[in-house]
Amino acid sequence: MTSVQLTFGQDIITFKISKPYCIFNFLETATNQQGTSSTLNDFIASNTKNDTVFKRLCLEFKNIQTDYNYKREEFPENRRQNRSTKDLIDIDLVNSNTLDEFKNKTIGILPNSDQQKLVNVLKQTEKIYDNLLWNNNEQKLSNQKKELELYASKSSEIFNKFQHFYNSSWTTDIPFIVTLYPIPGKRGNSTATPHANSLCVGVLTDETRHIERIGVVLHEMCHVLYDEQTKEFQHEIEKWFDNNKSPYKQYAYNFFDEGLATALGNGWAYKNLSGSIDTSEWYNNEYINGFAKELYPLVEDYINNHQQMDKHFIDKSIELFAMKFPNSVSDYGILLNRVSIYSDAETDLERADLMNTIGDKFQLSNVNSSSPILDKTSLEFLKNSPQTQLVIISKNQKDNFNALRRMFPELLKINPTTNSIFSFYDKNNRPIIILYATENKYIKDLLKRMETLKYFDTKKIIQK
Repeated sequence: MTSVQLTFGQDIITFKISKPYCIFNFLETATNQQGTSSTLNDFIASNTKNDTVFKRLCLEFKNIQTDYNYKREEFPENRRQNRSTKDLIDIDLVNSNTLDEFKNKTIGILPNSDQQKLVNVLKQTEKIYDNLLWNNNEQKLSNQKKELELYASKSSEIFNKFQHFYNSSWTTDIPFIVTLYPIPGKRGNSTATPHANSLCVGVLTDETRHIERIGVVLHEMCHVLYDEQTKEFQHEIEKWFDNNKSPYKQYAYNFFDEGLATALGNGWAYKNLSGSIDTSEWYNNEYINGFAKELYPLVEDYINNHQQMDKHFIDKSIELFAMKFPNSVSDYGILLNRVSIYSDAETDLERADLMNTIGDKFQLSNVNSSSPILDKTSLEFLKNSPQTQLVIISKNQKDNFNALRRMFPELLKINPTTNSIFSFYDKNNRPIIILYATENKYIKDLLKRMETLKYFDTKKIIQK
């Protein structure tokens, strides 16, 4: 494809502060949603512990479904086929200056009654947000925005290099809008999420490492560039991974997007902006951080030589991952990165709570879920889908386990015991993980046990 270069005077990245998004993120964080800041969560929890009104608003917010999913089947299965209305809501929040403006933008995305409930909860929360956080930190957040804007032009130059390397279809006439939300303090955990051209970035109000924060912004931009490769090029990349003979190829593929964005944004861009490599950890995850640092010399070579991602780059990435993580094929943290989850969750809220419970312990990047377990569609997916299969049995235990016995001969001589973990590779070399709980409340304990074990014993099925 032909790359479209930015011309003088154009900046691909613009910064803004959207109070509607700040309020929404405040509620997401207070209700422990995935991808939110633990530092901000601690701040909220310690300042609202006796606030019954806020607790009621959090419960109402949690009960509103915002993520209706749809699928783009023309893209490879290993890439992001599933999209969500949640992305559309975040984009509208970023592009709104008031809650009334947000209300008008989101007509038709959610059922009308749910949209009204959402806006009402946001409006009631605004006064609490003002008193607790906004009034004391709005000016600090504005100051942080000014500091980050100093790097806008240089970031636009970096965009040109990254866009070419990714062979991405993203064009320069659509700018990236970076909206900032405040996290009080100088140190702590911050998060960032991409939603098409809207990049949502948490900023510590008293931080001084602005190049590091720009690296995070460019990291999120990389996710979008990867996501917006043409479907033809995505299938080409999929073929390069599939044709590789390494047993590590799927696990390298699972972490490829995140590892590459980290190597580029937190590694190459940071060095380009500061003059030296960041010697600290780049990502708070052993595999992503380790993979990114292994990828860095390869990335630097390709960027500096104006090369685009190709088969050699993919093959070398798989080789680097295998050398860095030889035990990854039995690591629950790796296996659950791309996973199909089966349960007997009966409602959308119950399913969302289960996803959050799993997400609290493991990095989930690509997830499909199906319920109930004995549904025909669930059993068909369980039989044929290629990634890790995680079955959570907490109801109807006898019938569920008997169905699994019929599907997996490895279980024929296994007698399930109370609150157990079963792990093995099936005849198609797929990782199968079964959590057998007598009640829902024991699922957390089993996930914690998996986290503690870290690896499963490939010579055993019952893991202890």
